[in-house]
Amino acid sequence: MKKIYTISALFLLLISCNSDGISKDEYALLNESVNEILKPYGMTHLSQDEMNEIAANNGIDLNQTMSEKDAKIIEDAIAMRRKFEFAISDSIESSSASSNVYRSLLELDSIVPAKENLKATTLDLTKIKFPEDYEKVEKPSENGEFLGKITLSRPIIDKSGEKAIIYYQKCKNITGNDCMPRFIRFRKIHNEWVKRS
Repeated sequence: MKKIYTISALFLLLISCNSDGISKDEYALLNESVNEILKPYGMTHLSQDEMNEIAANNGIDLNQTMSEKDAKIIEDAIAMRRKFEFAISDSIESSSASSNVYRSLLELDSIVPAKENLKATTLDLTKIKFPEDYEKVEKPSENGEFLGKITLSRPIIDKSGEKAIIYYQKCKNITGNDCMPRFIRFRKIHNEWVKRS
């Protein structure tokens, strides 16, 4: 009888650990996607004086080719100054490999989905790592720069487990209007998901 209780307890623990049905790989892809989506991409306008000040404060020479490390330092300094804000839906939309939205991209990347249809579910936002100095908000404040509201779909992962694609929408306002639908394509390299160009 004791073995039955132990097995039951382990089964319940396994179910509770993945109760949202989203796999570890999916969460890794969602994290990479959120990081990519939130990059401001030129939305931030810096004056030359501001750029010079940030560079001088951090010992960066703007007359030389910038290293990745220096670019990250400048990006973080801009984020702190701008007080970037964003919203994210806590539900993740379904994905169907047979839908018109995905079909041509899956063929282009030679992706054979591990699962054809992935159901919508609630996203556990505690498992999402948001970039430092970016604040998740319910509504934009008056003293920050709102980057938009993100709605994610379930990532479609290839049977090989080496390629994936994710569909998302980034809306300019909190109400979900004026949205830009986009895809991000990934490849797994050394067990890490990396964005493909």
